Amino acid sequence: MRLMLFFDLPVKTKKDRRAYANFRKDLIRKGYMMIQYSVYVKIFANRDSATNHIKILKRDLPKKGQIRIMLVTEKQYAKMEIILGGISMQEQHLTSEVLTVL
Repeated sequence: MRLMLFFDLPVKTKKDRRAYANFRKDLIRKGYMMIQYSVYVKIFANRDSATNHIKILKRDLPKKGQIRIMLVTEKQYAKMEIILGGISMQEQHLTSEVLTVL
């Protein structure tokens, strides 16, 4: 399973920028990879571990902005079409072989 996280956080004030930076750094520390600006993905072994992680995410949210999540299967994720650009460097390193090891 993959948890996709989409966010749009304000960056107008210094306090907002700090909250944005801390949120982004926290996602990276938790194992998320950026697939597009403000779109991050993390792989989970099953739905239960993903839903437990969602509870942790909800606890650590910034106070302003919009954050959305979507849980998709590997099969659904593989059907995603890239219609402009290409696969990110991080996605190139994360192959199905790595997923099998997890």
